[in-house]
Amino acid sequence: MATFGELIRSYRLRAGLGLRTFAELVDQRASVVSAVESGRRAPWRSSATLAQLAEVLGLVESSNLWQKIVKLAHAGDIQPATPVGEIAWWWQADEAPALDEPALAEMAGFLGATVEPSADPKPHSNPRPLTELAIEWRVRRLLGRRETQLTAAPVDVEAALENESGVRLQIVPGLVPRFSVQACVVATPGGLTFFVDRIIADSRPMASYRQLLALCYAPVALWQADKQFSATQFLRTRSNGSWSGHLRDCERFALAMLLPANPVLMGAESAYNELIHQQGWVDVDDAARTLRNRLAEQFAVPTSLVHRRLVGWPCHLYGRVAQALAAQESTLPPLDWLVDEQELRQQTLFDKTAAR
Repeated sequence: MATFGELIRSYRLRAGLGLRTFAELVDQRASVVSAVESGRRAPWRSSATLAQLAEVLGLVESSNLWQKIVKLAHAGDIQPATPVGEIAWWWQADEAPALDEPALAEMAGFLGATVEPSADPKPHSNPRPLTELAIEWRVRRLLGRRETQLTAAPVDVEAALENESGVRLQIVPGLVPRFSVQACVVATPGGLTFFVDRIIADSRPMASYRQLLALCYAPVALWQADKQFSATQFLRTRSNGSWSGHLRDCERFALAMLLPANPVLMGAESAYNELIHQQGWVDVDDAARTLRNRLAEQFAVPTSLVHRRLVGWPCHLYGRVAQALAAQESTLPPLDWLVDEQELRQQTLFDKTAAR
């Protein structure tokens, strides 16, 4: 029989709401919602809170289903934690000292997880960096499975990962600063569980939080890491000289997930047209700055991330803005009007022999 927390989570996902988004709608901290859903905290019993839950989830308070949920709320209790699986990889705070094996074992015990023994004789192959088109392809494949069409609006990364990829989110206190880890990914029989530190989930800006979740999913999206990675392999990969390239790929994936190409292009076209009608043929730098600010507000991401996105494939926004202003056109030219001096890296995507 489903518990109160399991029912709340299932109806939250049915409503297409991410954990933190849902928490804001019901006036709770994300860590509290996570604890209730996972059974680490007793259910809400306040009639006001339960009424708010029903409104947000679209449930009729007079229905038999809702009466069942209320009954479970008053009968529910805290459940003991059970081992969840094996640690796969993690993301640390900036400039934090790297985890060693004793610290990794301690974190595994803290999460109730396990760590593959370091003496594992199986060979591990390091993943190769991917082309920009390959990364875009994987983001499109993930987001394209959503029921709603891609629009020029912020992507709810939580809902996308939970609904489309079977990811479970749990928010726990103590990863920062105890282990200097913002989030840890654990491979479980049913998929992946992301353990995110309470400080990150409750206090950091939403954009930073969603970027971290996208980073957590990047290894499995880029290299099918749920089948290849273990904690000890991740330690070896991070100590390898090629790690900086893998990290850049993960960051590109997270950026493309927060700012999908087609919605960004749609938003840029609309913002440029509005800019020209309001201010006329402005300087290129002023136009680029205005578009960055508007897209940052529209997609709820930091302006610096918008800039990084727009200088890479497939946006090429700055060159297209310069062309449009020079021609005094109120719309941006097609992407294929922009000629690159160098061959695009993504052309090697299907060349199995090409060095990457």
